[in-house]
Amino acid sequence: MSYVKPKSSMDIIGMYILLLRDRFNPSNTEDRFPWLWHEDDKKTRIVIEAGGSEFEDSTDTRPGIFVDRGAIVFPTVALGNRAAHDLATGVDLFYTTGSGQVSIDCVSRSRGESSILGDIVANHLLMSSDILVRHYNLRKVTPVTLAPTQSWEKDNKCYITRVSSEFSYDLAWATTPYALRLARIHAYDDSDKSGDLSLSDVALTSFGLAEEDN
Repeated sequence: MSYVKPKSSMDIIGMYILLLRDRFNPSNTEDRFPWLWHEDDKKTRIVIEAGGSEFEDSTDTRPGIFVDRGAIVFPTVALGNRAAHDLATGVDLFYTTGSGQVSIDCVSRSRGESSILGDIVANHLLMSSDILVRHYNLRKVTPVTLAPTQSWEKDNKCYITRVSSEFSYDLAWATTPYALRLARIHAYDDSDKSGDLSLSDVALTSFGLAEEDN
């Protein structure tokens, strides 16, 4: 059996979005808190979404918090990232530690509001680092950086305060011997209706770039 168990970049972004939405949830705020988040877009007073979403480019006048990630690096921690080999089954085990940076942009038409939101977000991330490590299985969360408030490059009528932090996590996977995988592929090929297609035709058909009849 072969398996891959990654923590994808979408998982990372979603993790931080949920963490921030929880901070601005009515159950975690005081009375008359001005930036209550609600899952209903018509009721929420602040937008908390992934960077590059439709909300980031909209003309919505509400303040927004947008989560994005930078490059993720997967270093070689051992020769070929090989962790172990099972002689009985021929399964190879591999391991590495992915690391990257998350950036959280606090955007508002008010410079002061953007600055305050950045301060809230930075403090919340700092105080939640142990939760990220223990509950979401991150390996490490580095110190949080709160950048100065400045004009937003996407809209000079808005201001942005960026909060960033680096993270790392464990990534492990396994592969089966080539002979077993080839046997499984050939078994599928014999039983599947696409068996008459060439390998390139199978790929093109899967992408929707060719018809099976061609």
